[in-house]
Amino acid sequence: EDGVDEGAGVSWVQKAKEVAEEEAARLGLRIVDARWTRGKLMFKIENEDPDQFSVGVKECEAVSRSVGNRLETAEFMEDKPYNLVVSTPGAAEVLTREREFTAFKGFPVVVTTAVPVRGRDSFEGDLLDRDEERVRLSVRGRIVSIPRGAVAQVRLVQSQTPLS
Repeated sequence: EDGVDEGAGVSWVQKAKEVAEEEAARLGLRIVDARWTRGKLMFKIENEDPDQFSVGVKECEAVSRSVGNRLETAEFMEDKPYNLVVSTPGAAEVLTREREFTAFKGFPVVVTTAVPVRGRDSFEGDLLDRDEERVRLSVRGRIVSIPRGAVAQVRLVQSQTPLS
């Protein structure tokens, strides 16, 4: 339960989030989502400057360790059972940064254009690359070059394959 501490007027989950924000900031990171669900305190982190580097397991472990140490000794956490989970938000559906275009090279994407290109306003294919002038896709084995100025959005195609 996310009860309000007596006399404090702030829930213990909110206090835990403040601790996580302090610890993440100390490590050059920030909390982008915080939740209490099914007995888990869940924090999602990313770099303060997302263009600088991606957050990985090492950073998640560091935040988890420092937040966990502080919560273990925090008075407001007394008698509160919880599991601490620290992770990243995961891949953005819409690609915007150079590092995302590099990381998702070869992945299926949909490119939507602001103006028609070759009579079309969207293209679906495997991402080849993006440079100063264009975004290139492989569409059914053919290379399609879309002027970068015409591109409104490049979105990852989500797999429809069931996990079971």
